[in-house]
Amino acid sequence: MRETPAGVNGMGHTTTLMDPARPLAWVTVLNKARHYLLGYVFRREAYPWVQNYMQYSGGGWIGRGVEFATQPFDLPHRDMVELNRMFDSPVYRWLPAKSKIATRFLLFYAKSPEGMTRVDDVRLENGMLIVEDRASGKTMTLAASRPL
Repeated sequence: MRETPAGVNGMGHTTTLMDPARPLAWVTVLNKARHYLLGYVFRREAYPWVQNYMQYSGGGWIGRGVEFATQPFDLPHRDMVELNRMFDSPVYRWLPAKSKIATRFLLFYAKSPEGMTRVDDVRLENGMLIVEDRASGKTMTLAASRPL
C-alpha cells in the first residue's frame, strides 16, 4: 500500500490484521512530495484491524481513507456476529447493555525528513514516538503529549 498506482481508474478496499505479537499497532500515511506524515498509534487489542479505502481517477486525483477498527469490513453487525472470528481474531466487539468502553490512541502529524520514502516501524518508548524508514536510514522522534 506504499505507492499510488499510475493510470488506474477505480476503487478499492483492503483490510489488514495488525500484528498480534505487538501490543501497540500503528498506521501512517506519507506524502513524499510534500513531506507530510500522518500517523496513529493504538492498542492492538482495542483495534485489531485497519481498513484502507482508495479511489483513483486516472487523471491525477486520488482519494484515500484509513480506519483503525474493531471489524475488518464495513458490513452489517449481524454479518460480523455470524462470522465471529477471522484469522483467529475477533471481528467485532460486544458491548453489554448499560456499559461503557473507553479507548485511547495517539495521532501525530509532522513534516517528514527529506529522503524519507516509507515507514517501516513506529514505536512508543519513554514518552517518545520513534518513526523509522529503514530503507533510507531516516528516523523521526516526536514527543507524545500523553501516555497511551
